[in-house]
Amino acid sequence: ALCVEADWSQAAFWYAAAGIGNHVAVTGMNKESFQGDRAILDHGALLSRPGNVSIDISDCPDLAPPLAVWGALREGQLRLTNAARLRLKESDRLAAITDTLTALGADIHTESDTLMIVGKPSLAGGVTVDCRSDHRIAMMLAIAATRCEQPITLTGTQCVSKSYPNFWADFTALGGVIHEHAGQ
Repeated sequence: ALCVEADWSQAAFWYAAAGIGNHVAVTGMNKESFQGDRAILDHGALLSRPGNVSIDISDCPDLAPPLAVWGALREGQLRLTNAARLRLKESDRLAAITDTLTALGADIHTESDTLMIVGKPSLAGGVTVDCRSDHRIAMMLAIAATRCEQPITLTGTQCVSKSYPNFWADFTALGGVIHEHAGQ
């Protein structure tokens, strides 16, 4: 029998969801995994305490979206450094993270290859945001929506099928609220 290890890059979104105050427990992960994105455990330990944090994401660029949403909703500043590779993902992920989280009300900007994020207790929301055909941006925005004061509308949400086809089912099973509109 073949046993396939759980995916740390997908689990990172649920760690971030828990980190920003949602009642989510992540189980069944191999803490001895060789997957680089298992670094979410160490990074999450830093983000779970207030204060200024700097994280080099050169070895784990796929963690930028969950780390960014976590950083946007905590006490303190988060610097994600060595993020230039994000410009070469499914979207210009550096711009996508900055633009979409800013639209929700986050205090985030880009300086060269660094994301600078100043955390807040919540985000305003109340806007329509395009997922930019990027599965990780869609998942990041879904997690962010759980801490928005007003509902948000996401367009292009089907892009999660690239890496996590059951994401929306898992999101609702964990208490996320979705109202589907035709073409979304």
